[in-house]
Amino acid sequence: MAFFKKLFKTSLIVGGALGSLALYNKITESMAGELDTVLTGEERRYPWKYGDMFYEVKGHRDAKPLVLVHGFALGSSSYEWRKNIDTLSEQYRVYALDLLGFGLSDRPAIDYDAEIYTDLLNDFIREVVGKPAVVVAHGLTSAYVIAAAYRRPQLFERLVLVAAPPSILDESYPGPLNAIWKLVLRTPIIGQSVYNVLTSRQAIRNYYDNQGYHNPGLITDELVEYIYTSAHQSNSRYALGAFLSGHLHQDVQEPFSRLQVPVTAIWGREGMLTPAEASAAFKRVNSRTDVRIIDKSTIQIQDEQAGQFNALLRELTSSITL
Repeated sequence: MAFFKKLFKTSLIVGGALGSLALYNKITESMAGELDTVLTGEERRYPWKYGDMFYEVKGHRDAKPLVLVHGFALGSSSYEWRKNIDTLSEQYRVYALDLLGFGLSDRPAIDYDAEIYTDLLNDFIREVVGKPAVVVAHGLTSAYVIAAAYRRPQLFERLVLVAAPPSILDESYPGPLNAIWKLVLRTPIIGQSVYNVLTSRQAIRNYYDNQGYHNPGLITDELVEYIYTSAHQSNSRYALGAFLSGHLHQDVQEPFSRLQVPVTAIWGREGMLTPAEASAAFKRVNSRTDVRIIDKSTIQIQDEQAGQFNALLRELTSSITL
């Protein structure tokens, strides 16, 4: 009898704790509000096999296509290109994407991996853009555009890799702890609670202060609030959980070594790796890589030094003809 009483009390405690967490999760999501784009292009959706991908397009219909692919971080979306799309659209037909699971795109509860995003980019450029494009990728998504361009080079004029991590050139597989971490984040109550802690406003501010910006003054309340809102849309934890647990890594050393599409790699002078270390890693694999360094920036180069970044893109692609 004593055992059953103890079991009953334990069940009440556990049930109460889970109930409190569920309530916390619901309140957190409801307080985030609805997400809207701040970009000024034409809003569209691309229906794909796992869900619709939101994107904006701006620029003359006959101009060279330029595709902007955001990186992976807390609350990532096409918002990171807000200082670029207007200027670049004066010369190009610009497509700014919210990858599946992020921003205003659908967020299906699927098992996200690198192949999903590689296939998504290939299909989008083939079916929507419809002609060879200059593709700009930020951070980890550089691996996906490398893989996509290797498989279908006819779809790509040039790749521009922004703050690409050298780790995409290393063979790496998620271990048992990564699998457990991913499983925990996918659980509906505990996983959502952990995710909410990881994506709190303070956590977002700390993340971008430590890894995103050389100038912390650019981490404004407006920036944090938009990223927070993006990170707390329904089902956000599935894609970001795959990223945080290392399941979105893709080794592209071999494709990059054989890639025939021109590549420019851009790093910030004050990045976590020195430009010399980062560029050496890429040039060892593909000696034809064109390296550019932008001062007073770390990872969010297109935001911190938008003027230089936009001018560089126009310079790099000015010689490309349709």
